[in-house]
Amino acid sequence: MKNKYHKILSLIFISLLILTGCATKDSLDDYKVKMDKFFEKMSDYDNAINSLDPDSDSSVADLLSYLDGIALAVSEMSHYHVPENFYGVTELAIQADEYMTEAVMLFRQAYQAYEYDENIAYAAKENYERANLRLRYIADILRGDIPEEIFQ
Repeated sequence: MKNKYHKILSLIFISLLILTGCATKDSLDDYKVKMDKFFEKMSDYDNAINSLDPDSDSSVADLLSYLDGIALAVSEMSHYHVPENFYGVTELAIQADEYMTEAVMLFRQAYQAYEYDENIAYAAKENYERANLRLRYIADILRGDIPEEIFQ
């Protein structure tokens, strides 16, 4: 009887390991697909921003619209479930979201003010660069490269 009980428990345990392994692989694959789409979207926004005509009457509105899209995408990405394989990505994603949100708010203040405010624009640019640095770190980690500077 004990032998039969141990065989059943062993079978259940092996089944759970297999199912857990599949769930982990599925969540890893799901995360990879989401992140591929995210970085593709970031590339599209980068191309759109770089192709703006600064002399166009709509360039500021277009820029702010693209920045809103970036902030929304970063915010959504920061809520993705990150598989355990990618140590530190959750924190970096949250920081990227915070910096990008602040950057967009400041860019709006700088560009929509009665008179362009260079100091606010500078602060916006700093936050934008900090957000992008964290996004680059995330991309590096996903490729298996751990940036040394995040541990300094």
